[in-house]
Amino acid sequence: MPRAATSNPEVAHQDCDLTVAAIRSKSNTLNSQLNRVGTGTFGGYAMANGAAKPKPVPQMILEALGLRNQAQSHEPTSKDIGTLIMLGVMFLLFVIGVTGFFVMWFTEFYNNTMLENLILAENSETARDWLNPDPKFDTLLKAHIFHYPNIDDYLAGRADKIKVVDVGPLTYQEHTVKDEVSFNNNFTVTFRDRKSYKFLPEKSSVGEDEVLMVPNVPLISAAGHVKRMAYGDRLLAGFFIKQYKEPLFKNLTASDFLWGYEDKIIKLKSLGMGKRRFGLLMNRNGTSVDSVQLNTGEDDIRKFSIITQFNGMPQLDYWDGDECNRIDGSEPSMFSPNLLQNRSIINVFLQVLCRKVPLHFEKEVTILNNIDAIRYKTPMNVFAKPEFNPANACYCKNTEMCFESGVINATKCYGDSPIFPSFPHFFTGNKTYYDLFDGIKPVAELHQTYADIHPRFGFPIGGASRVQINIMLDKTPLLENKAERIANATILPLIWIEITAGDFGEDVLHTLFMTTYGLDAIQLALKYGTLLISVTSFSLIIAGVYFLNSRREEQLQESKSSAELEALNSGIVVVQHVNMPVSV
Repeated sequence: MPRAATSNPEVAHQDCDLTVAAIRSKSNTLNSQLNRVGTGTFGGYAMANGAAKPKPVPQMILEALGLRNQAQSHEPTSKDIGTLIMLGVMFLLFVIGVTGFFVMWFTEFYNNTMLENLILAENSETARDWLNPDPKFDTLLKAHIFHYPNIDDYLAGRADKIKVVDVGPLTYQEHTVKDEVSFNNNFTVTFRDRKSYKFLPEKSSVGEDEVLMVPNVPLISAAGHVKRMAYGDRLLAGFFIKQYKEPLFKNLTASDFLWGYEDKIIKLKSLGMGKRRFGLLMNRNGTSVDSVQLNTGEDDIRKFSIITQFNGMPQLDYWDGDECNRIDGSEPSMFSPNLLQNRSIINVFLQVLCRKVPLHFEKEVTILNNIDAIRYKTPMNVFAKPEFNPANACYCKNTEMCFESGVINATKCYGDSPIFPSFPHFFTGNKTYYDLFDGIKPVAELHQTYADIHPRFGFPIGGASRVQINIMLDKTPLLENKAERIANATILPLIWIEITAGDFGEDVLHTLFMTTYGLDAIQLALKYGTLLISVTSFSLIIAGVYFLNSRREEQLQESKSSAELEALNSGIVVVQHVNMPVSV
């Protein structure tokens, strides 16, 4: 009901004042609420005078994750909670991905982890396989013997040249185990090789019973020994040797010439030192007389397989100068993978030459069912004269004579026997070595040494180590009547041998394939997988942050609208009509 009008001007004036005061009070309340809402912070934006001012992304992320105090909070929804959980998971994946990306792209952690399997630590599986390898990894020894079919005609003057025939190969399965093994405290291991051989007729061109005309090595070697004896011993030894009437060349079976036969000259105590048999490869069969010490790689994988001692000595004493007597080459069956990464020169210590031989990178090849390898070869000047290869000067200074390029004087290495190794068929040698012979034909593909090495683990999976054994004819009084047509210091080829990898079975080829492609595939997967995880997780983190920010902006707008509506509703005043005098 409307209030009754009053005619009292004072009462009417008081009612009007109360009404105006109520209106002003509500208006102030509304303005206060609007001002408080407009100056707050919410959802990563500062609301000043109704305008949104953007904040830095890190601050937005902190606020989105609830790590900063909010001026006004709202009850989180299930979507918000799910997004926060997703952000936490993505952040964890991002940290893992970035760490893995750095490790896989900028460190050698993966390679070093794989290479730890090479270390010859005592009692390790790698050491056990190295000490007594499975026969399926055996190498092949292929022997070629030089047969002199017309030597009698040549010595009698009925032939112009000495005919030589390369007979072979006689192929043997070579199994090598380690004897007298000692693991030392300085990260080295000392051992002797013990080799055994099995003839493989199906891989040979001739049988072991093939009779060949070959140089009489004990007689030719004895000539030099007798020349250096004291006068009385020289007369006595010469007398006995002449009584034996040994020919300069003799018929022997291939087996006898290679693996040993009883010889009268060797039985002489002054020459054979108690031995009774002679064979060019006899010392290879059984436990080696030479001991080797090499680095196991435990302290530094870069030192892996480097030989540190030979027969207990840190260097040789066969040559003149420290450089040539150094033995810091690798053992031929394994190399440090670090040398392969930079395609550096590899030095290999060869006992048959009593020296180290360099191998130079040639190219990358594919062998054995598309397995990648790195090919290294011996340089063409490895046996060159010092004037063509100055590094060979110290191999000539302590010898009686320095020969033309192509051979090495290893007399001191072979107990003063006149042994002069070379490459097969005098490959890279001076033509004067084979002008005398009919049948010497050097060919790089057949006679050069090379090695196809596994690019990751550094062991040979192909190639051939090739060396020829020659003997020099020293025409002392003991021999001059037996070799009238042969010039003094003539180099006579005896045999050449070739060491190659065996025929790998399917299981070995599978292992080689996995170590080549399988490990490379895993490495690539880890490299690009960590990159993908890093990018994906970072993108999802950004998306989640902006999703939360958008949600909170929506909540802000809803809160603002609700506050304005509430304020307006609270400020409505019902003003009744009052009959007032005209003066009021």
